[in-house]
Amino acid sequence: MKTTYRNHTYISILAILLVFSALIVLISLNREKKLKSNVFISDQIVYANITEEFIARRNLYPDSLNTLSRITSLFPDYLSVSVLNKNSDILFNNHFGPDHPSENNADSPEIKMALLYGKGQSIRESEIFGSTFMYYAVYYDDHIVRIAFPYGKTIKNALKPDMAFAVLEIVLFLSFAFILSLFYRDFKKSISKLKMFLSEFQIRQKFSTGVQFKDNDLQEIQQMIIDISKQLEVNKKTILLEREKLLEHFHHSEEGISFFTKKLENIYTNSHFIQYLNTILNQITFNVNDLFKSPVFEEIVQFLENPKDRRSIETKIRVSGNSFFVQSIIFDDKSFEIIIHDISETEKNNFDRAEMINNIAHELRTPVTSVRGYLETMIEYDNLSKEKQVVFIQRAYKQILRLSEIIRDVVLLSKTNEASESFDMEKISIYDLIQELMQDTNEIIKKCSATIDCQIGKNVVVEGSRTLLSSIFWNLINNALKYAGENVTIIIRNYMEDGEFYYFSFADNGKGIEDKYLDHIFERFYRINEGRTREKGGSGLGLAIVKDAIKFHHGKIHAKNRTGGGLEFLFTLRKK
Repeated sequence: MKTTYRNHTYISILAILLVFSALIVLISLNREKKLKSNVFISDQIVYANITEEFIARRNLYPDSLNTLSRITSLFPDYLSVSVLNKNSDILFNNHFGPDHPSENNADSPEIKMALLYGKGQSIRESEIFGSTFMYYAVYYDDHIVRIAFPYGKTIKNALKPDMAFAVLEIVLFLSFAFILSLFYRDFKKSISKLKMFLSEFQIRQKFSTGVQFKDNDLQEIQQMIIDISKQLEVNKKTILLEREKLLEHFHHSEEGISFFTKKLENIYTNSHFIQYLNTILNQITFNVNDLFKSPVFEEIVQFLENPKDRRSIETKIRVSGNSFFVQSIIFDDKSFEIIIHDISETEKNNFDRAEMINNIAHELRTPVTSVRGYLETMIEYDNLSKEKQVVFIQRAYKQILRLSEIIRDVVLLSKTNEASESFDMEKISIYDLIQELMQDTNEIIKKCSATIDCQIGKNVVVEGSRTLLSSIFWNLINNALKYAGENVTIIIRNYMEDGEFYYFSFADNGKGIEDKYLDHIFERFYRINEGRTREKGGSGLGLAIVKDAIKFHHGKIHAKNRTGGGLEFLFTLRKK
């Protein structure tokens, strides 16, 4: 009985070990196959996300999908990228033109799964290519992006499980069954060491060097754990590096970008977003959450509170003569981003070169005609009194000065736009530059009973053209002295800076101008009312020069009326 019982016990334990070993092998093989399959699926997910982001950012769906060839041309040649509508019709494929071959995509497993669950995958034969592909499809709101890899021998072999590991496990379990009674105690000790090894890593995030295994399978497991941990650390650093690259891209982007959690907590905001937000809200603020309280962003706020089936919204905001394109996108985790793009320059740039020439001809005609009239009068009427001749000469001289000023400003504008390389670049203290201008205009400032409050720090230094930087502040000061009224106070300050730009405010407490004119004040020869420039003097190009000079220094400028009265210019200058 005892022998039979021992045999029965041994056979039972052996059977349990064999069954357990078989289960472990099957699970390992299945898990390994899934992990290997997920490697290819993760690549397809990346390409699908890149394609969808390109479509969403450029608003390509459904009429401009051919533009996708710009991004798909960077993908591997064997990769097939398709965009389908809800009816499973192919609207774009990177391997075919508009007249692409037809395929019954409605019955495709990956398309059905994508329409039901948002994403789907399958391995099947393509009706178009006549070969087997691994498909992955993602449903984005109103269209589907599908990525396909050729399912050739390379992928098949890559997805095959590694039988060596399975064989090793079977041998180990059979060995354990044969020598279980002999090595049970040592195995128990090894398991305890392994637990201590992992527990110390879990607590200290560092592997213990004091726990060493002898030449057995646990030593291999220990090394595998260490290798996997090192690989995870490398992957973590890679992800952080990519994150830094992405943030650097956002920082240098011309668009204002801000990310929020679903609870409206700000995650990241670039400097352009702050600049545009200040212009839109007509106030200086660093709290981006102020936009959720402003009626200007009411449409965006309502969308975020009740998006329904939409994932994004686009709108235009016009304020203080400036135009902004605003877009909000909600992500799967309910976090969202808001993008503000300044389109003021695009909407304001209505003059072409021929129109510019006509404007110049019109402006030159007035002083030339005046001078010609005075001289012809003096020639025809030689009996004019000396006093009258002096008056005519003085008037002609005044018109010649205006003519000279127009020519000078036109040359400066032309040089800024077409011969920018001719300007000498140097490091210039903005504080010293403004002090020099204030000394040069001291008599005019006193005559106008004006005050200039310069709040620029002495450490604000820009590498640029002294000529153009002087023209920026000279024209802004001259414009304020001429048109803001008497007893005006001008405040010049540097209210913010980042790694690339200085942010300036030039404001006065004068008359200001009507909002409807703010769209046009930077246009060449534009007058709010006829005769404005002629009455006050000047070429009519001052603010146009300011805008081009700021653009030369890679900055932007906006004008707005101040809440308390007066006009304010917000502009940026790149440090280098």
